Amino acid sequence: MHSIQTNSSPFWLVLILLALILNGCAGKPWTSQVTADEAAFFAQTFEEMQQRDTSCFSCLDAETTLFWDSPGNKRSIAGFLQIMLPASVKFVVLNPLGQPLYALVSDGQEFQSINTGLKQHTFGRISSLAAQYQIPASLLSENWGYWLTGRLQEKKAIIEAMHRDGSGRGVWVTLRYPGEATLAKSHLLIQPETKQLLARILVDHQGKTVATLSYDQRNGEEDCAPVSSMTISDLPYRSKLSINFTKILTDRSFSAANFRLKVPTDYDSQEM
Repeated sequence: MHSIQTNSSPFWLVLILLALILNGCAGKPWTSQVTADEAAFFAQTFEEMQQRDTSCFSCLDAETTLFWDSPGNKRSIAGFLQIMLPASVKFVVLNPLGQPLYALVSDGQEFQSINTGLKQHTFGRISSLAAQYQIPASLLSENWGYWLTGRLQEKKAIIEAMHRDGSGRGVWVTLRYPGEATLAKSHLLIQPETKQLLARILVDHQGKTVATLSYDQRNGEEDCAPVSSMTISDLPYRSKLSINFTKILTDRSFSAANFRLKVPTDYDSQEM
C-alpha cells in the first residue's frame, strides 16, 4: 500500500474508534408499512441480495481516511485498512515516510494494538476492550467486516416488518436476531431496483439506536462493488464519523497471520 500522511496523532485514532461508545437518538426515517404483496416481493429481493453477497469478495485492502466531525472539534486520520470477512480487521496509521505510527488488529474475538511512539503493545479479548471503555458490545460484532464493506450477512435474522422510506429512497427491512446476546435488531434500507444496501441502523436490547451506517458511495456499479464512502451518524452532540476508501483492492487473499502483529522485543506489553 502507498503511504498516506496523517494530520493527527495516533491517539485520535483511539478516540475516533471509541467515539461509538456514545448512543444516539434519531427519529424513524420510514413511514407506512408496505402491502402484503409488496412485502412478499421485497422479501424475495432481499433474499436474492443475500445470495449475491455470499459470492462476492472475502478480502479487501484499501487506503482509508477517517474524518471525525463534532462541534468545535474536527479531526482526520489516514492509513490503510485490511479486512478478511467476517471479522478480521487491520488498520494501520502511517507517517509521511510510510512508517507505522499505530496499528490495531482484531479477529472479532481477540485484539492487538501497537503504538510505536510509546513502544507499547496492548492485547486482550474484545470483551475486555468493550468493558474497559464502556463500548456497547453490539458495536464489536463479529460481522463488522460486512458492515464496513456494505454487505449483507443476515442468515439467522427474521424479517419483522417492512416500511416505505420517508424520502422515497427504497424500503426499510426490520430484522430481529433471536438469541443474539448484543444486537437486538437492524433496520436495513434497500433499493429494490438496484439491489443495493443504502443504510443500516443498529438497535440494542434496550431499544436504543447504537449507530446508523450510511453507505454513501460504492466503487463501481457492478453487483459486488465495495463501499468507497460511508458515514456513521446518530452520535451525540451532532457528531459524525465519515470513512473514505481509495485504491480499493478486492482480489487479495489474506490469512489469519495477516491479522497478528509482530511485536518488537523492546516494547512494553500490557494485557487488557
